[in-house]
Amino acid sequence: MHNHQILLTKNTKISRIEVGEDHSFIKKLIWVYFFLLLFEGAFRKWFLPGFSQGLLIIRDPIVIWIYYLCYANDLFPIRNKYLRKCFQWTILAVIASLLINQANPLTVAYGARTNLLHFPLIFIMSRVLTRKDILLFGQAFLFLALPMTWVVAQQFQGDRNDIFNTAAGGIGYQLETSGGKVRASGTFTFVSGIVFYYCFSMAFIIYGFINKNTFPKWLLYLGTGATFLAMVTAGSRAVIAESLQVVACFSFLAFYRPTEFGKISASVLGISTIGIILYYRLDLFKEGLSFLSLRFEEAANVEGNPIEAYFIRYWHMISAPYYYSMWTDTFGNGLGTGTRAGAALGGGFGGAENSWARAIMENGIFIGLLFIFWRLWITKDLFLSCIKAIKQGNYLAIFIFGAAGPILLFGLLGQPTNLGFAAFGSGLCLAAAKPYS
Repeated sequence: MHNHQILLTKNTKISRIEVGEDHSFIKKLIWVYFFLLLFEGAFRKWFLPGFSQGLLIIRDPIVIWIYYLCYANDLFPIRNKYLRKCFQWTILAVIASLLINQANPLTVAYGARTNLLHFPLIFIMSRVLTRKDILLFGQAFLFLALPMTWVVAQQFQGDRNDIFNTAAGGIGYQLETSGGKVRASGTFTFVSGIVFYYCFSMAFIIYGFINKNTFPKWLLYLGTGATFLAMVTAGSRAVIAESLQVVACFSFLAFYRPTEFGKISASVLGISTIGIILYYRLDLFKEGLSFLSLRFEEAANVEGNPIEAYFIRYWHMISAPYYYSMWTDTFGNGLGTGTRAGAALGGGFGGAENSWARAIMENGIFIGLLFIFWRLWITKDLFLSCIKAIKQGNYLAIFIFGAAGPILLFGLLGQPTNLGFAAFGSGLCLAAAKPYS
């Protein structure tokens, strides 16, 4: 027993040396997580297509390594109330899935991993990241928007058989949209990746215009231009809709800090000016805008005008548990069966199109609703933290929430990119909401 205690002490000291007093090594691993989140799709589509399935969980070893170092250094949020409830729910769902549903253990394990493994990262990022670290991530979003938009533009201009439009595994192509174009996915596996990416870019763009000298002007202007160009060439209305959710967070700033209205007006003017310059100077922007107009017109014939379509889409998400509960067994089909990867491990085929529907399909109305309530709870409290930050003169968190909040609440977590942005984005948001001297 004495020897075991000595060994534990030695290992702990080694870990403390590794991470450094400023948690520098843990921060480096968070950066690795970030880059793998952005470029996982590139490996799956172009560089290592033969390992496409394994690359689905490429960030898992990194996040486990982060947790180990944090636990060894008393940084892991082991008593966090949100994580404890999520863990308890996961255990309940696993037991029900194995004993009642008799689901495949591998499928259940993948489902448990999806609903639990990455969420502690939210609170670890809040503990270890400083304001400088958050702004460095902002610079990365803005700088990488340039090559990301170049890839998006190539996908927009190429046909479906173009190498840039290859699907994961190096076989097939991306989803088509209006006018014979393909929905751009950038370096991500699916279009959802660039939807989330440019939402976070927009959050930092707005903050950069509100708080001058936060980012170098050349970086802010180029990042803004690249983001606007991607919006019109991505072939997805979701890029526009989700980015407007970030812009809508101006309303909270105007309500709680009305004295800052001058900054808001100047920011809107500056951002709009860049859009106008792009329109008159760049033919590709005009082409993309014309295509985007066509996309909205075609969608309007089916879903109504953009505002109606926006609210209908969210209504379908919110009402999904009710409708799916009508034809789902009391305890569902088993944890993980609603994800494509999890179902494939058990020899089946899954893939819920709606995240809240997935909870009901997998675990039934009673257990499934518990996880939905958990997502509502953590998202609500994250939002309240952002409002508190606004009152203290900190505006960055609320704009990051505009990007991260909808993913945390409604994102299809069975898709690894969605899960990554839910955890990483919420971690950035919570870290940004901290009071800084």
